[in-house]
Amino acid sequence: MKNPHNKYENERCLIFDESGNLGNSGRYFVIACIDTKNYKSLHNVMKNKLRIAKKQFPELALLHSNEIKAKEAYPCIKYHILETIAKKELSISYIVADLKHVKPALLKEKNIFYNYLMRLLIDRLVSQKDNGNTINIICDNHTNKVGSVNSFEEYIKLHLIYEKNYDIQLNVEYMDSDDRHAYPVQAADYVANASIRGIDADTVMGHHGVGIFWNVTEWTME
Repeated sequence: MKNPHNKYENERCLIFDESGNLGNSGRYFVIACIDTKNYKSLHNVMKNKLRIAKKQFPELALLHSNEIKAKEAYPCIKYHILETIAKKELSISYIVADLKHVKPALLKEKNIFYNYLMRLLIDRLVSQKDNGNTINIICDNHTNKVGSVNSFEEYIKLHLIYEKNYDIQLNVEYMDSDDRHAYPVQAADYVANASIRGIDADTVMGHHGVGIFWNVTEWTME
């Protein structure tokens, strides 16, 4: 596999990962997005930070080939990586679904619900200002979404290019987060993992069932 991060130079990348599940356990489902035009820089800093973490905590290095999943990382690693991410030239957004307020019938259609949440979030990030530019949507290929991986790509291209009539070059790519070229996807994993622990169901979520938040610079973790 050729190094993919070089091909995104000066192009906008929307990097997604998720936390929680769309099953019967857990209350919240989170999709996080890192929005950046500096994919290579994010790749390099994440690679370096995780390399150092593996040297300090060799037991974590045994779990996966290249990544340290946020849910398996020690709090000191999580905080340091989030602080590092926040200092980069990027913005953080996420959408949170309170599954207690989502219709059970919709939860049975996991593919449809996932695509719907992604569309809601992307609608806040992509606009006519992006006309004439390339946007790369990058997702973890271990996403909770079920069904054909092509369904989301077709769905979002139909929505943005035909329904919204945006003049953009839209690329959708899935990466294995444990791949040695997918460190930015691992960064999105840490953002999603922190986001879900920063929710206050009463003051943030209210009774709407879905909340969208962007330009986030601080997170709360248990």
